[in-house]
Amino acid sequence: PSLCVKMGASQRRHCRSLTSLLVGLLLLFCFCPRGFVAEWHKVNKAPVRQNLRSLPEKLQPELSPAERPLWQSLRAAACALMLAVQPVQAFEDLNPAESLSVELFQKNTPGVVFITNEVFKLSQSELQAVPKGTGSGWVYDDEGHIVTNYHVIEQSSFVTVKFIEGTEVVAKVVGADPYSDVAVLKVDLPANRQSLLRPMAKGMSANLRVGQEVFAIGNPFGLDHTLTKGIVSGVGRTIQSVGGRPIQGAIQTDASINPGNSGGPLLNSKGQVIGMNTAVIAGATGTGFAIPEDTVSARVGSILKFGYVKRAGLGLYLGQDGLAQRLSGRPGGVVAGLQINSAAGKAGVKPGDILQEIDGRRITTVNDIYAVLDEHQPGDMVKVRLLRPDKPEELGLPESKITFTPTSLDVMLLEVQEQGQRS
Repeated sequence: PSLCVKMGASQRRHCRSLTSLLVGLLLLFCFCPRGFVAEWHKVNKAPVRQNLRSLPEKLQPELSPAERPLWQSLRAAACALMLAVQPVQAFEDLNPAESLSVELFQKNTPGVVFITNEVFKLSQSELQAVPKGTGSGWVYDDEGHIVTNYHVIEQSSFVTVKFIEGTEVVAKVVGADPYSDVAVLKVDLPANRQSLLRPMAKGMSANLRVGQEVFAIGNPFGLDHTLTKGIVSGVGRTIQSVGGRPIQGAIQTDASINPGNSGGPLLNSKGQVIGMNTAVIAGATGTGFAIPEDTVSARVGSILKFGYVKRAGLGLYLGQDGLAQRLSGRPGGVVAGLQINSAAGKAGVKPGDILQEIDGRRITTVNDIYAVLDEHQPGDMVKVRLLRPDKPEELGLPESKITFTPTSLDVMLLEVQEQGQRS
């Protein structure tokens, strides 16, 4: 025993298997009648996983377990042990990487759920619930909150959540954010089913490296609890949400992500959630994307606290990407308009100004502004550097001579009240 304690997990399993085999052999040769081993080999000519029912009738015990002598009981135990040890040895044939994958799947699968989006439709004067689509989700906490993609539950009449052992319940939508493709559901389970809530461990997505292994668990094409494996193919990607706003910092992976995987977790080799599977490029093979866990946690936290995602905004409208370069010969974003009582307007930003930097980050496209704002909360102060034209009304005129003056403003960000194509 002291030797086994010093061994690794795999070595300890080998030690236990060998010990079980030796004990079985000892009991077999001490108590089994002559010829039994030879007869056993006849029954098991090929590598098999038999049970005692497959043995010849003459080897079956004629007495009930209560009437059986001690030596026959020991013989039966030895035979069962020998027949059972082969599956254990088969599992031991896995290499370390395979063992890691198997253990990761077995540990984390109970925390992944199957989600069905159902809608009511009128059919032959009857109102029926019809499945609109399916997806995946994962248990966020032990209070019954389930996280998934917004597009999985979009336009649903009601949503059902199915756990791994078959329990299916109707879920309540706590809140959803189409602009980051995140939704939070809530299930109420009876006391005798609370053990089904297996919250998944959360990791960090900020320090992911290209090349590290990742695992995706979900329900592709309606196939319950499927595991795929791959690597981080890229980080810092930008993908478009169903709400039209870009999602920054997306994780690119070659782990197979198919319809039905959406909303499921992307795990690192420690079994921690580092992202939420969300999209694939149509027609592309081995190119899937996941929303980074840091973004998911921030959006879920806001939904659980306020019922929606609080976003910081400048309250301005920008012209097309590249317009500033054409009008002024300088990169940036042209302010096309301002909202009433906007954060930018209160700080002194005017239509025609060309934004160049926010908090030291260069601005060349609308997405650059979104990327900065996603890192802030309402009430935060940001420093905006811009170029102010002396004749904004002549911007774009071929023979106009406009002078641009560098200007710096401090802007206190306000909460965005209405979503749309503005910053």
